Amino acid sequence: MEYIEISLAFMTLGAIAIYFTHKRAYDKGITTAILLHRNGRLKYKDYYDENGEKMVDIEIAPLEDEE
Repeated sequence: MEYIEISLAFMTLGAIAIYFTHKRAYDKGITTAILLHRNGRLKYKDYYDENGEKMVDIEIAPLEDEE
């Protein structure tokens, strides 16, 4: 019985850690995309693939220092 309780506790802690890590990464990704768009470095184009699904082609322009 003790083994099951310890396993459940570790699974719960792992699930909580994954949730907060994913949430932080998602928030950082959204913030980065907004900043790139505001600075004019994020360019995208909508199109439909051969199956009729709507797709987005995303291009990030390099910084002036990186060219």
